[in-house]
Amino acid sequence: MDEVSIAVLAWLRRGSGTKGRKFLASDIAARAAAGLRTDSVSVSGALRALRADGLVSYTPDTMGMPYTGYLSVVPAVVEMPDTEKAWREALEHGMQDRQLADALAVSHALFDGLEALDMQHVIAGLLRIRDTSASLGSAYSFSVSAQHILSSSKVLSRLPLSTLRLLGIDRLPTTPRYLVVAGPAHPSAALFIENTTSFEEAVKAGMDAELALVAAYGYGLNMLSDSSAGLALLESVRSKGCEVLSRTGSGHSLERLFTLPSVYFWGDLDREGLRIAMALRQHLPQLALSALYQPMRAMARRRETSHPYLGLSGKALQAAWTPTGEDVLDQLALECATRAVDQEAVDVAQNLHLAGKGLLESWSARSGDL
Repeated sequence: MDEVSIAVLAWLRRGSGTKGRKFLASDIAARAAAGLRTDSVSVSGALRALRADGLVSYTPDTMGMPYTGYLSVVPAVVEMPDTEKAWREALEHGMQDRQLADALAVSHALFDGLEALDMQHVIAGLLRIRDTSASLGSAYSFSVSAQHILSSSKVLSRLPLSTLRLLGIDRLPTTPRYLVVAGPAHPSAALFIENTTSFEEAVKAGMDAELALVAAYGYGLNMLSDSSAGLALLESVRSKGCEVLSRTGSGHSLERLFTLPSVYFWGDLDREGLRIAMALRQHLPQLALSALYQPMRAMARRRETSHPYLGLSGKALQAAWTPTGEDVLDQLALECATRAVDQEAVDVAQNLHLAGKGLLESWSARSGDL
């Protein structure tokens, strides 16, 4: 087989996938040529050769080329990995529920390196979980996993949601969620803060005298320095089933915090931070952006006080902003389209006057800024 035929066969197999999806025969040579960046004449010759060898099948025209119907390709023979064989055998002998067995079979890579006896114990544990799922109540899946599957807390969290549904535990929280609140029992407003460092700086500056400051530590006490802190805040608000830890003050109630007439969000001035704000709005309709974004807007305009979306800043994977139709969010997204500002750059003590205000109030004092 020549090089072009090998390349065309590989291209067809990549496109057909493991289930042997068929191709429309019309213009298949031109499409393959474009995909391989070669000429269609060479591809046409390769298709004829592959058909003669029985590697592809199609209805030919007078020139031996596909012209109607579909083209199918013989898939490559892929030997099943040892782990998959062992896992499928364990499921075959240890599980009568075929639907659950089929769902678990696709997760074979998760059990790579386990001995056959360990696999049997895993399957037995999964069946116990399924059979007792109705009585688990508000248990945490980390605990359920550790108690039934080789004393390992994270097995269940690595299974697909569709498999967890079959086990009856798709609604179990993974671990406890915590919101940390600082401020009086009856605050004038609430300020949700994306990053815990800025939360602590706000407490030190006395911003919690009248406001309720709220930060999330995610699953347990999350000290990661990436956007997981802000996402943890979103998950905690979304679930409304989190525990409240008081940093200052006491008697804080989630119900009161979530229903205060003035609720603000302050996070990084970057695409991800704005997406977190937008997602929070779905659960807290009264949420507005904090006026603490105002000094960050000025920083975003200067190279020495802003950073690009690169690996250096941990933001290389942040996707481009899609306009939402909300003027304030879209305007901020434009201002941080190429360069971002982390909220830790703000001197909180110098901006306490902005703490209890919304960004629109700050904008309204600056004609034409929006």
